[in-house]
Amino acid sequence: MLFFSCTKNVDVKLPEYKQYLVVEGKVEPGGNPQVMLSWTIPYFGSNNVNNLEDFAVKGAFVTVSDGLTTDTLKELFPTAGYYYQALHMTGAVGRTYYLTIILNGKTYVSQTTLLNPVSLDSLWNKHEGNDSLGFVWARLSEPAGSGDAYRWYAKRIGKDNDYLAPFGSAFEDKFVEGKQFDFAYDRGSIENSQAEDDNNVERGYFKTGDVVVVKFCHIGMREYRFLRSRDASILSNGNPFAAPSNVESNVTGENVIGLWCGYSPAFDTVTVQ
Repeated sequence: MLFFSCTKNVDVKLPEYKQYLVVEGKVEPGGNPQVMLSWTIPYFGSNNVNNLEDFAVKGAFVTVSDGLTTDTLKELFPTAGYYYQALHMTGAVGRTYYLTIILNGKTYVSQTTLLNPVSLDSLWNKHEGNDSLGFVWARLSEPAGSGDAYRWYAKRIGKDNDYLAPFGSAFEDKFVEGKQFDFAYDRGSIENSQAEDDNNVERGYFKTGDVVVVKFCHIGMREYRFLRSRDASILSNGNPFAAPSNVESNVTGENVIGLWCGYSPAFDTVTVQ
């Protein structure tokens, strides 16, 4: 009787769902600007792999300008949506790239700059105990006086099809500006990967014999703040004791969230011994 007398039905009124445009765009030196567009998916709803195409954005008018020329991005897979790419413009260090998206009568804009690449001093690996698994370490002499931010990617030759960013892959120089310091990252993986080494004790580790190419990217502070706030949002997901967090989009417009980022990479390679 005491147990039942302490229970109470709580009626929670959820706010009405508002759909947002999601922008994932990038430009790199020598590469064509790319933009992926989609709609947010409601947390409560009949969402499954069979209706994901409903959230693809088709028929958007997307342009990128570098202040000298403007290129209209082509929708490479019109029936599927999502992916838009410039065919004539390539990125160049030192230039600022202005993104404009026109969709359903609304305009969304952003800008990003390809900064000068910053190279790592050296790379090496450390094993965890006497195991064959470990992380890749790097040493960086961070330039002083710039207020910089960076993002780490890595790829295993013969194992990964593209460069992968581990969780927390971006950082700023707030506490290391102008200093030489060592840091390490684990191995990134594709979301929901079914690869064996992403679903056993090797997950997150590099292994003896791996040839690892690190892509160390210099990025802007607004771009870094998006990545930092996105990671904070992921960490707090489902945690009732976590502080609420908002993702700091660097794309402006009505009901939009996303990132338009210039990545200026420097590459280095290490063989895990």
